[in-house]
Amino acid sequence: MYLFQYLVFTFFLAISWPAPLLAESVGHPIEIDEFIKSGDTHMGLQLLGALSLKGSSALAELSGLSWDEDEQTLLAISDRGWLLHLKPLFKDGRLTQIELLKTFPLRDRHNNPLKGAWRDAEGLTLENSQNGLTGDTSLIISFERHTRIDRYTPEGTWIRSEPLPKLLKKSSYRPKGNKGLEAVTLHPKLGIITGPEYPPKGRPHYLVNSSGKKWFYTPKEPNGALVALEALPDGDLILLERAYTSIFSPWVISLTRIKAEELIPDKSVPSSLIARFDSSEGWLTQNIEGLTRHQGMHFFMVSDDGNKPWAQTQLIYFRIIDP
Repeated sequence: MYLFQYLVFTFFLAISWPAPLLAESVGHPIEIDEFIKSGDTHMGLQLLGALSLKGSSALAELSGLSWDEDEQTLLAISDRGWLLHLKPLFKDGRLTQIELLKTFPLRDRHNNPLKGAWRDAEGLTLENSQNGLTGDTSLIISFERHTRIDRYTPEGTWIRSEPLPKLLKKSSYRPKGNKGLEAVTLHPKLGIITGPEYPPKGRPHYLVNSSGKKWFYTPKEPNGALVALEALPDGDLILLERAYTSIFSPWVISLTRIKAEELIPDKSVPSSLIARFDSSEGWLTQNIEGLTRHQGMHFFMVSDDGNKPWAQTQLIYFRIIDP
């Protein structure tokens, strides 16, 4: 009797556990400008390959990226609550292909897949991803419409919620609606730093960390929005900004940098422009929303296709040229 119960339990455990995918190549090489090609420089960066990702429904609406150095895996999250494990492939230092390894639904504290507005994952950063050990990475994910920052396992299992800074609990600063926490990063000295896509009306754009320190900044474009944030080992911040108002206006994607020594709390901090991609000037970049550092000063950024048949999930690889 007990043997039968054990076998039944083992069977149901096996079929309920997410089965790993066979590694599937999902990258299709693209150009993001007619004249500027892979290997060329553009302002403060060198382009090193671009792919359109397709072949799985999980590749839609990607909004956050993070590189796990210990696992040699690129992690991605989507607005639809999916967590993806990807393996980028290179030739002569350029991105040539990417494989989809695994997909997991992000789950709530009751181990149910996130649903509706609760699954709107936007920002992603990692802890213990470059300590020389495997199997101990934890994911820190910011969510947009239900404002929160939660910690997850690499299999999409909820661990806990991170305490929100008091500033985000104030109605005058708390982001409204679909303009919430698009960006999050783990700073080597300042802890978790996040910021809304757009601040509430009448407030300046701001960043805030887990202990409540805040910094104000001005986007490079009049309608600029913060869509990703990456802390460098030296404490500098790289901001990914997007400006878009209507189908009659261009997409403008800006990469900016705030130096560590400028991060003085309660001050307006200056940022320097690294590069700008303007669709009215021939750039084919779309709705870029995710950014992560790979190795050294090499980075990935990804676009959210909005699950539209005419749009692309673009994965772009580049190197920031240090001045």
